[in-house]
Amino acid sequence: MKKLNIALAQLICEDGKVENNLARLDHVVDKYGHSHDLLMFPEAFITGFLSPEVARTLAEPLNGPIVKHLERKAREANTSIVVGLYENEGENIYNTTVLVGPTGLLLSYRKTHLWVGESEVVEAGNCFRSCSWQGTKIGLLICYDIEFPETARAVASMGTELLLVTDGNWDGPVHRVAIQARAQENQMFVAMVNRLGQLEETTFCGESVVADPYGRIIAEAGREEEVLSVSIDLSLVQESRQQYHYLNDRRVLFNTPSKEIGAAIWEIEID
Repeated sequence: MKKLNIALAQLICEDGKVENNLARLDHVVDKYGHSHDLLMFPEAFITGFLSPEVARTLAEPLNGPIVKHLERKAREANTSIVVGLYENEGENIYNTTVLVGPTGLLLSYRKTHLWVGESEVVEAGNCFRSCSWQGTKIGLLICYDIEFPETARAVASMGTELLLVTDGNWDGPVHRVAIQARAQENQMFVAMVNRLGQLEETTFCGESVVADPYGRIIAEAGREEEVLSVSIDLSLVQESRQQYHYLNDRRVLFNTPSKEIGAAIWEIEID
């Protein structure tokens, strides 16, 4: 039986204020890092949501100062950090979530399904990824991605047992239902951390949530700032698949198989 202690940092994000957001992340890591295996922060939490002009100024490559800072904090607290930021690669900018551990950057994922108007700022990613982390497989998705069954199914098809979703959502019930469905239909844990605060006329609602492989909510936050701590028992993944196994029993299959692209990192490209 393997249990993991994870913390979902449901916080207000200051869009365009990288130093302020990093300071808030540092405070959570300093306080909760040593007692948790994994700390999660919302979608684009480091940078916030940006205009095209500001995005070109604040977006960084994954070997830049922001990720180096995250690597140092993870190493100091001996924990892993999942957080969103704006990434640049050449002329392209992406809405990216990274998984960083004490040994460095472990996994990155570029949002594949962009919300209305988001394509004016960032490019869509073109692959799903999963990696081996502390004896289990972890996958990443971002916000609108979770509203499509195919995204979580693609990640699950690589053997993922724990799906982590960084979120920037204002309609809580939509993503709450989606999280439960993605967990139940793929028989895996799903944890979603949402942001709070105001951006123009949008009010982000929080309501972060963790669902088990049966689709049951095992931890949830309200609409205030908090760090939601939860222990998950990964043995439930195999237990849920004993009598029936949706991924094995399905008759509709993906055409694109996963491939190993690095040490314990798997990827499925989008056609």
